Amino acid sequence: MDKAKAQKWKKTREMGKGKYVMLFGVAAWGITLTVAFTLVEWLTQQTFTPLWFYIRFFVFGFAGFLIANFRWESMERLFKQHNP
Repeated sequence: MDKAKAQKWKKTREMGKGKYVMLFGVAAWGITLTVAFTLVEWLTQQTFTPLWFYIRFFVFGFAGFLIANFRWESMERLFKQHNP
């Protein structure tokens, strides 16, 4: 991790792990992918199934949670190696 990335991460980590995971994981991944896949469903099949919308949000939100949690841990490890 270079100095610029370390400074950027220092600012980002101030929000805390919980807020980071919810914002960059659940919100960013979950909502974005749910809307994208629902839009694809609408454009290709001209249908909207509310049940599938909720299932997508749950699955993509959970995946986003895992991704953001893993990313937080990775960045923290790199940050601590750079700033002992």
